[in-house]
Amino acid sequence: MNEQTVGWALHALEPDEEFEVIEHLDTCAECRALVDDVSGVTAELAAALPQHEPPPGLRDAILEEARRTPQQTPQQTGSRRPAPEKADAPAPPPARTDRPLRSVPGGAAGAPARRRGPARVLMTAAAAAAAVVVIAGGGVMVGQLGEMRAERDASVAQAQQMQDALGAIARPGTTHAFLAAPADPARPVAAVVVGAGEREIVPMGLAPNSTEDQTYVLWGIEGDAAPKAVGTFDVRTGSAGPMSVPSAESGTFGTYAVSLENGRQAPASPSAVVATGQVGT
Repeated sequence: MNEQTVGWALHALEPDEEFEVIEHLDTCAECRALVDDVSGVTAELAAALPQHEPPPGLRDAILEEARRTPQQTPQQTGSRRPAPEKADAPAPPPARTDRPLRSVPGGAAGAPARRRGPARVLMTAAAAAAAVVVIAGGGVMVGQLGEMRAERDASVAQAQQMQDALGAIARPGTTHAFLAAPADPARPVAAVVVGAGEREIVPMGLAPNSTEDQTYVLWGIEGDAAPKAVGTFDVRTGSAGPMSVPSAESGTFGTYAVSLENGRQAPASPSAVVATGQVGT
């Protein structure tokens, strides 16, 4: 039920599954605590996204451009000159009033003139001014949209990785450790899940490594003893966990660390630790 609880907290269940979880939460304090944990993590992820404001002065620039645009005045219909009459021309038949006049292509006489009111003219001018401003700043705005899309995609990927991590640690009989960079201990970048004699890692913020000449190394630390290399793994673009870390080391550790090493083999000791964290249950 733990996995369903995580899915419910992330709004990822079907309606019938949601009802089942809601009924279960009434009687399970452990799952209610899990919901609180997941909600707290997702709230932190949402708050971490930068907020983008429109370019400063955009509204003033649009209004100023509208004021500078010449305004058209309504045409006066009473100043038309009558068409010259020919002396010998027969009088035209009286106009029929049982059908509306139709517009004749080319603007022939008899078609009613359509006039633009001042409000419509002002709206047209404002729209044109807005288009000018947007086109003028198009490069900046397109760049901002591209950045926002990239941040959105990164947030979606991070949320998926977090869901994978929470699903893995919810399995019965497992222990786990959230690993964070030493410079930012409040932001996990990976999770280690230990259970059934094997270790798995979920990369939640580790940058992809060059698989030709680099490798990530998982280290186990117990007390004051020297770190032991547990195994190596790679992080590729789009990698999601959990990923198994093959290892001949069967010991238990209270702390795990990850380092990024040059070469494809684990060294005797870590040289560039990128994340560390203690084991929890």
